[in-house]
Amino acid sequence: MAKKDEFDLDAEVERLARKSNIQMKKTEYSYANQLKKLDKEIDKAVNDKIKLFDENKKSTQDYKEIEFKHDTINRYREKLKKM
Repeated sequence: MAKKDEFDLDAEVERLARKSNIQMKKTEYSYANQLKKLDKEIDKAVNDKIKLFDENKKSTQDYKEIEFKHDTINRYREKLKKM
C-alpha cells in the first residue's frame, strides 16, 4: 500500500489530463456557439441587404416602365438595362 507521503505520479497525470480535457471541451463548445451566433448575424445582414437591393431594383424597374418617349429617357433606359 502506498503511504500518504508518497506521490502517485500516474494518478496525478491522469487527474490533470482529465481536467485539461474538460476545459478543452468547454472552450470548443463556447467557440462553436460563438460561430453559430456570428453565422446567424451574417445571414441576417445578408438578407437585409438583399431586401434593400430588391426595393431599390423595384424603383428602377418602375422607372424603366415609363411610357413617355424622349431621347434622354431612352438613353437612361439603355444604361439601366446594361446594369
